[in-house]
Amino acid sequence: MQMSIHYYVLVLSDRNARLYEGFREKLIDIQNAKFPYAFPSQAESAAGMVRTEPQVQEDMLKTDKRFEHYFNQDPLQLVLLGEEQNLTTFAAFKNRQKIIIGTIEGDYDATSPQDLGKIVWPLIKETIAGKNRNALRELAAASKANQVVSGIEAVEYAVTTEPCATLFVEENYQVKGDIISGSHSLVLAEHVKLWDIIDDVVDLVIEKVLKMGGSVIFLNNGTLAKHDRIALIVQNREN
Repeated sequence: MQMSIHYYVLVLSDRNARLYEGFREKLIDIQNAKFPYAFPSQAESAAGMVRTEPQVQEDMLKTDKRFEHYFNQDPLQLVLLGEEQNLTTFAAFKNRQKIIIGTIEGDYDATSPQDLGKIVWPLIKETIAGKNRNALRELAAASKANQVVSGIEAVEYAVTTEPCATLFVEENYQVKGDIISGSHSLVLAEHVKLWDIIDDVVDLVIEKVLKMGGSVIFLNNGTLAKHDRIALIVQNREN
């Protein structure tokens, strides 16, 4: 499983809203029945007239309703770009405040996805760096409290036997192998028959943690060297 930074970008011009799905610095323009979305106020207003505050509010509410369709399927964080009044109005929606990474003011209606990616990526990287620092402090504190399991074999076993809080894993970390039924033991690929090999045990571990209500934090390669590239904070472990 090749993990990458995944997020949404919503461009709010004075004419329409465009939605993009971001993978690192690459943006994919979402084009279907919901986006791009031409604001109704543009058709209602006379040519050259500035939208009223109620019109902006209505445009942003309808945009949010369309965005909700995607967010409910894949709840990712969001970057907003566009006209100041749109940004202020949309960012004030309480149901979106926790997911907004940042806002960038300007007219980006005609900006290509490639150029938008270059504009947004520095903001994403800065956010990631801050979260990584906080995550490593959390991991260090948990290690001192004997609340951490390290290494893929120990982590895989722990996710099926103990309450899980947070999984830390290096990007692009993959392990081939098989899980033995009953014992929940991991057997690495070199000891497994070819037809029994699971392409990525790390992916299965991630899915298990998320299903149990835990969280997953991806860190740069090399960050978790002393934990054999993967570590799990478990709850209520006795010292």
